[in-house]
Amino acid sequence: MRVWCMCVLVLAGCRPTQDEAPRPPRPRSAPARPALAPKAVVRLPAGSFVRGRNGGPRADEAPEHVVDVSPFTIDAALVTRADFARFVEATGYVTSAERAGVGIGSREGMDDWAWERVPRGTWRRPFRLPDAEYLPDGGPSHDVLARELEAFLRDDAPVVMVSHDDAVAYCAHLGERLPTEAEWEYAMRAGRERSRYPWGDEPTDAKGSYLLNFWQGESHTKNDRLDGFVYVSPVRAFPPNAWGLYDPVGNVWQWTADVYAKDTYRAVAPRVRDPKGPTEGDTFVLRGGSWWCGACTCEGNGLHYRGKAQRLAAFNNNGFRCAK
Repeated sequence: MRVWCMCVLVLAGCRPTQDEAPRPPRPRSAPARPALAPKAVVRLPAGSFVRGRNGGPRADEAPEHVVDVSPFTIDAALVTRADFARFVEATGYVTSAERAGVGIGSREGMDDWAWERVPRGTWRRPFRLPDAEYLPDGGPSHDVLARELEAFLRDDAPVVMVSHDDAVAYCAHLGERLPTEAEWEYAMRAGRERSRYPWGDEPTDAKGSYLLNFWQGESHTKNDRLDGFVYVSPVRAFPPNAWGLYDPVGNVWQWTADVYAKDTYRAVAPRVRDPKGPTEGDTFVLRGGSWWCGACTCEGNGLHYRGKAQRLAAFNNNGFRCAK
């Protein structure tokens, strides 16, 4: 444990703290199984924040209202491929994409808003490398595409092509759960209200350095690579927010526990405590945006946009973190 983590633990009553989550005990009679590695978690005190905005471009982001949140714990970083691999090895879990025999992916060189079916695509290899003759003019060469798609295969990359069911199963294995939509935004804002990002309204700092992974380019034919990445980035590649949470926006969309409804905010305004969304539904909220989001399409990277996807959807820009 780092010294910083130990120091802030003393201040648990007034600010978030970070420490190592203990491994669950193993019954003496159980055979030895690979254990999930200890992970950094952030313990958040109760608090309030302003959610939503008035006059925005999307109706489901209105109206602005106050949300009161009870104390909870959340992962400091997104769940990685290595984390998920240990879970699968320990439990034999089979993901939604593995059962379906297909995942859903995107890559540089495709049309805006385009997706493709990836036969046998799973969290293990969440992309398809097309033959060179099928690549569009103006996009990356076959060699460049092949090399850069390997970003998905790093142990410290966020696990992707996981459905909502997969994320729930992983968290449950740890005795945890997905964060609610309200918990997620409270944690990612880290005390910053009404801004698009946890640090302000621009994707860069005062020196012009990018603070998140998202798509730069006039179209998805070519990424300008200004943030240093085309696809996923390692989960600690960018600085954390003020409360020690990495990838508060960008990199991958993050599953939440809440069923999506377009009138969620309107139904609870002007103030609500620990909202959890509708009780029934098959479409769930994702937040934060991803490497595929940019000005040419959804502009979902940020703290206002409410993404959504079907429960079993397994895209190569969706990931998650756990809470408790």
